[in-house]
Amino acid sequence: MKIQKEHLAIASVPVQSWGELYNQDDALKTGTIFKELDLPFFAAEQIRASLTSSEDALKSPEEQKCNERLMEIQKVSFVMDDLRLYLDTHPDDLDALAMLKRVLGQRKQMLSDFATEFYPLTMDCMEGIYERDPSSICYCWQEGPVPWEGVCY
Repeated sequence: MKIQKEHLAIASVPVQSWGELYNQDDALKTGTIFKELDLPFFAAEQIRASLTSSEDALKSPEEQKCNERLMEIQKVSFVMDDLRLYLDTHPDDLDALAMLKRVLGQRKQMLSDFATEFYPLTMDCMEGIYERDPSSICYCWQEGPVPWEGVCY
C-alpha cells in the first residue's frame, strides 16, 4: 500500500514584532502581554467577566490577602511565560531580554515573600525556609493546600 503525501493545510504565520505591551492586569485578562496579538474573539468577554468574581468578599481578610498575593504571582508568571515564548522566536531582542530578567527577579522575590508569609508554592521556596531555620524538620507542604487546589486555607 502506497501512502500519498498530501498537505492538509499550509500555515501562514506573520512574524511578531516587539511593540506596545499590556500591564500585568490586562495581560492576564486578555491572554497576552502584546497588544498587537489581542485579536477579537466572542468568548473572551465571558472569560474576562469571570476573572472579576465577587467570591472574595465572603472570605476572611487573611484569605483575601493570600488570594491577592497569589493573583499577583499569577500575573507576573504569565508575563514571564509570554516573554519566554516571544524570546523563543526573537532571541536577540534586548528589550524583551531585559524585561524577562526584571520579571524573573520580581517573581522570585514574590514567591519568597509568599512562602514566608503563607506557605511555599514551589520546591525552590522551601530552600529559604531551611536557610532561615536550619533545624526545621518541616517538609512544608502541610503548611497550606497544595498549589493546584486554588485556595489558601
